[in-house]
Amino acid sequence: MTAQTTIHAAGISGLHDAEVARLAAGAIAMVLSEKDEGQPSMVAQLDLLVDAFLSDRDETRHALFSKMRHGGFSIEDMIDVVLPRVARAAGRRWMDDDISFAEVTIATARLQETARALRSGSPVRATLRHGSEGEAMRAQPRVLLIIPRVEDHTLGTFVVADQMRRHGCTVEIAMDMHPRQIAEKVQKNRYCMIGITAAGRRTLASTKELVETIKASVTRVTPVVLGGSVIEGEGNLKAMTGVDHVVRDVPSALRACGLMTRNEGATPGASEELLQARAGPLGNTV
Repeated sequence: MTAQTTIHAAGISGLHDAEVARLAAGAIAMVLSEKDEGQPSMVAQLDLLVDAFLSDRDETRHALFSKMRHGGFSIEDMIDVVLPRVARAAGRRWMDDDISFAEVTIATARLQETARALRSGSPVRATLRHGSEGEAMRAQPRVLLIIPRVEDHTLGTFVVADQMRRHGCTVEIAMDMHPRQIAEKVQKNRYCMIGITAAGRRTLASTKELVETIKASVTRVTPVVLGGSVIEGEGNLKAMTGVDHVVRDVPSALRACGLMTRNEGATPGASEELLQARAGPLGNTV
């Protein structure tokens, strides 16, 4: 019996170690493959991974990523590639009425939890924890990533934050905050970049309000960039929102704010080419 038929028959929590190992191997092959995510074999593999994040059995997910790590898969690949693809697959299944909104919300929360857990063990964070964390943090460019209050998509911002940290930035994420609260935060801290994510046009009005509030509250010039799925649409987003730059991925955002040159020579982690190939629309995955 295959892992897929086992899942449909007994649920992901019924998988045995050998079946989890096959699922991990399939995930690795999926990421290494350049096939489109719409290929039937890719869809089937992604659906299995979505089922793993819908399951209440945490042990299955932990075993899955542990086997991927032992198989030589890097933390960066898991955060940059696997988790966003699983998130998009969950969104596809919701749009197809295969899973409910509550289920896709649960899956997304578990994906974010997994991203945080993977980051906590990354070499970059381990290095900062030893001895000179305060000095290292002060030397790094500070970036504020904002998820507007009307925005439902959050996982992509956490992925972007991880990529920026690998480029040597100190990153803070502002969620569910009123524009005045964000303006106060910007007043108190010196950020080299402020990033705002927008999945759709319904977020543009709140983005405009947010940008106006920020720029009216500070005298120093801090570049504000807009990213997310909204950039795939039509219209002059800079004029509509007041942002300084509209960007497609992490390297583009860092270059627009003059941060790439400062960090690319000494920053651990993925190369610019790798990040650019994998980033997708800045800040959105579902």
